[in-house]
Amino acid sequence: MSSPGAPHAAPDEDSLLRANERFYRTFERLDPVAMAALWEHSDRVCCVHPGWPPLWGTLPVQDSWRRIIANTGEIRFSLKGTRAHLRSGVGIVTLFEHIWNRSGDERQNSATFATNLFAWDDASRQWLLFHHQASYTPVMPEEPEPLLV
Repeated sequence: MSSPGAPHAAPDEDSLLRANERFYRTFERLDPVAMAALWEHSDRVCCVHPGWPPLWGTLPVQDSWRRIIANTGEIRFSLKGTRAHLRSGVGIVTLFEHIWNRSGDERQNSATFATNLFAWDDASRQWLLFHHQASYTPVMPEEPEPLLV
């Protein structure tokens, strides 16, 4: 049996959902090297962070994650309404992100709706992100605020 973070043997919905979960847990660890390993390296890579212009290509997207991680003290996600679909070798995941983050003494609580697109990589036998887009949305139903130490 494979662990929740390990690559899966086949491109199915279960492995897609685990890849999506791995993306958020990697972000919570604030590890730019691990984040870079989750992404495809191609010209089709695209990322739209809330309030940012679209970024295309591996280098601009990786640079954006390095900058975000470097300026974040702590971040936690609660994911709701996750839906996964497989279409012609592409994994599509949509979900609500309830986000708590801290940078210095500043704490924020926000909610976004995100679309994550993954492609199955035969060489590594795992899903790799090639598109992430998140936009602010009304806050999801109340959830207890996690302790940010």
